[in-house]
Amino acid sequence: MTHNSQLITHNSHSHWQALFSPESIAVIGANETLGSWGSDAMRAAIAFTKAGAGRRAYAVNPNQQQVLGTPAYKTLLDIPDTVDLAEIVVRASLVAEVMRQCVQKGIKAAVVISAGFSETDAEGARLEEEMVAIARQGGIRVVGPNCIGHADLRTKVSTLGVASRAAPGPMALLAQSGTVSSSIMGTATSMGIGLSKFVSTGNEADLHLVDYLEYLADDPDTRVITAYVEGIREGRRFFDIAKRTTLTKPMVVIKVGGTEGASRAARSHTGALAGSDAVHSAVFKQAGIIRAEDEEDLCDVVQALLTQPLPHGNRVGILTIGGGFGVITAEVCEKEGLVIAPLQPETLARIDQVLPARWSHGNPVDMVGVKDIGEFQAILHCLRAMLDDPNLDSVIGLVANRGYQGDKFRAVMEENERTLNDLGQTAKLLGKPLLLVRRSPPGPFNGGETPSVPPENRLAEYPVPRRAARALGHLLRYRQYLDHAGKA
Repeated sequence: MTHNSQLITHNSHSHWQALFSPESIAVIGANETLGSWGSDAMRAAIAFTKAGAGRRAYAVNPNQQQVLGTPAYKTLLDIPDTVDLAEIVVRASLVAEVMRQCVQKGIKAAVVISAGFSETDAEGARLEEEMVAIARQGGIRVVGPNCIGHADLRTKVSTLGVASRAAPGPMALLAQSGTVSSSIMGTATSMGIGLSKFVSTGNEADLHLVDYLEYLADDPDTRVITAYVEGIREGRRFFDIAKRTTLTKPMVVIKVGGTEGASRAARSHTGALAGSDAVHSAVFKQAGIIRAEDEEDLCDVVQALLTQPLPHGNRVGILTIGGGFGVITAEVCEKEGLVIAPLQPETLARIDQVLPARWSHGNPVDMVGVKDIGEFQAILHCLRAMLDDPNLDSVIGLVANRGYQGDKFRAVMEENERTLNDLGQTAKLLGKPLLLVRRSPPGPFNGGETPSVPPENRLAEYPVPRRAARALGHLLRYRQYLDHAGKA
């Protein structure tokens, strides 16, 4: 199918407005069957009306008088008021007629949840082409089909409620898979990363991944753009827009479909053409795109990008409680292109003030038998000395675990966390990333919640050294790209 993004440009702002900040939504195919797409879509539309004054939601179902307490109309054309956004949840053979009604109604944007189009067979492809032709003639922009919807966490628009559990934040997510996008959102939420916007792009019959990318590049709510990609349409345009975007706003992308089996699966999933993995890797590198391996890797580097400065070089200092973790961390750092740099004599002397004489006297700094909670001030002292060392561009610290029992320990740990976050702010002023490793996952204090820290003031924290080193390696390579482009 030929895609012409310039077909509808005279009113492009109104189309994005209808998609991400509508005043009224109609759900075509709304129903009350728990767990069905039509029910989920209608519940999300009702939630949308409760999030802002003057918002309206309409149910369209010829077989129902009302859906979830909302009056149901037989067709879109029976709705007496204007409709900004249509959510279409009917079988594929009915979508073309619904799109004709959208045109007559003057609707600007439509999200087609329905599947059974080009991802299935020739007949599905024909239905998809018919739907898009009608939409373009009527000046409608279409998300999907074969998708799980979209969301704007600031305006509280969520097509299917998929993002209802996420908090507002600076990360945008584009995904060519509904299940993977849900997994990414879950991982991000568990790490305290909020979303600005989310789009499940589906078959991309009308709006392509690159269209959303171009919009997000100028979106003030978005600081980092992430994506799960099986295939890229309009490759040259994607490259040009990505290269411009990454100079001011990082992009982190999971790109799959590089093997024969994965490529075949991508074609049957959304009809995407996966293309050569080597070509995509080269394009990503030239465009400054950070390529992540999976959702964990993606969220790890996003956390670092949002909370840490970019390192000025590849020299890293390692602080560890126990020699074995120091060896592990040094190895994974070197595999990421980081250098375990020697410490200056002044740094060694400062660390001598708080550690036993048998400490390692080198990098990694092994604190040899210092107790996690009783000697936390020594940990802070060592981290500050290493941050001040001009031989180091970044620091990874394996620090005290959370989760100690009892009120006394709780109070001590809460104070330690506040002090540690203050040190993180100092690290930002010095222009040096400070990444923490907890040898067990972050958890609550004695059954309560962890201290509330504003997202912009949080430290980047990881459960194992490999993930911290990987995230720092991504930061380093992105910094090197910006340096080469003259933008750092």
